[in-house]
Amino acid sequence: MSKRSVLFACLLALAGCASTKPGVLVVEDENRVRGCRPLGTVADNEMDDLQKKAHELGGNVALLTPQRKSKGGYFGMQDYMTADVYRCESTP
Repeated sequence: MSKRSVLFACLLALAGCASTKPGVLVVEDENRVRGCRPLGTVADNEMDDLQKKAHELGGNVALLTPQRKSKGGYFGMQDYMTADVYRCESTP
């Protein structure tokens, strides 16, 4: 196998692992999730990661809780946000 084909195979494998942004709508108004099925709660300090976690639960809408909290970790205190995750038949 040539170096070129090995390089191409590696790049192809990396491209397949690239993550795409999940289609999760983040809202702050609880009226936007009225009639939707609740799935659970997620928390993270990054919005993209929060959306990924909501997507992993099967949700398509995340309702942010009104307050941000701080949590201690390896790198000291960090702000994080929480959201209730919902599955809505029609995204509001």
